[in-house]
Amino acid sequence: MKNFLKTFNPTFNYYKMKNKTLFNSLLFTFAFIGSLFAIEKPLKAGDAGPVCPDPSTTTINSVFDPSDPSGSFTGLTGGYGEDGGGFCRGTPTEYGVTVFKMGFCKKNPGNPTGSAILEGSKPDYSSCTWAFENAAGEEADFGAGGAVDLSEVASSEPAAGVYPHAVMLISKDFRIKGKYGPIGGQTFYTTETFEESTTDVTQWKTVTAPLTSFVGPEFCKATTEGEAVVGGTISAYLLDKTETMLVSDTTETGTPCTGQVYLLGVMNMASDLIISDTTRGLKMTFLVTNNGMSVITKNNPGSFPTEVIMDSGPFSVTFDTF
Repeated sequence: MKNFLKTFNPTFNYYKMKNKTLFNSLLFTFAFIGSLFAIEKPLKAGDAGPVCPDPSTTTINSVFDPSDPSGSFTGLTGGYGEDGGGFCRGTPTEYGVTVFKMGFCKKNPGNPTGSAILEGSKPDYSSCTWAFENAAGEEADFGAGGAVDLSEVASSEPAAGVYPHAVMLISKDFRIKGKYGPIGGQTFYTTETFEESTTDVTQWKTVTAPLTSFVGPEFCKATTEGEAVVGGTISAYLLDKTETMLVSDTTETGTPCTGQVYLLGVMNMASDLIISDTTRGLKMTFLVTNNGMSVITKNNPGSFPTEVIMDSGPFSVTFDTF
């Protein structure tokens, strides 16, 4: 039985599931993933922000211009920056994460009782079944026109059962390659350096964007729960190298998170996922259009912003069965 787990533009297909069908199509949205929380004035985790204006149909004359808000990037966007603008959601050219586990659970492994987050402890995976598991991690890079295969050797058949939760353990670092423009005749491109951009296309590179906290780099909020998304609610937890959940700083003294290595995402699905002996396969599709890249104005201390930078943004996953 070949090709248990594959990605095609960019779709993960689980094929190695004998005689099984799944009939739910569910949205698994990491609406809080991305280093947009590392900017100086972070958005709230549940604030998705606007879709970026299409420069091919919208003329953008400058990054910031208080005399012409309708012709500036900050005037056309919202959520952050001068006059409340300066952030929007775009589509990356490339988007990547390192995947360690994918599966389904009967209880939320980060909060199995529903009343006590397991901060300082390891997640409780006792109710989980895994469709993919690789301790070393496998890179999954996808985007417009992209394709990637995850190894068959790390794939397995999920156990039959009724699962309210979809679970993913990935790296806390995201690989993003993107561009945005023209703005005032210039297009901005990602470089190899985080939170920097260039207008020189020959310097266009993939950047590693870390997720440091769910509220910004100066404070440690290591967990977020119950974020409402299409198809249910989602929770996420930062873990250290031993896969122990980090402890948040509840004193609000400005202590940053340290030691974060993994990100555990848990979707509490509005409709349970049912795996039975008649299920033949599970198709899992990653979506990054108008969502996987954050376009943000870069602050210039003492002056108005004159450039934008690209960062990682949310991605969604839908499940279909056959």
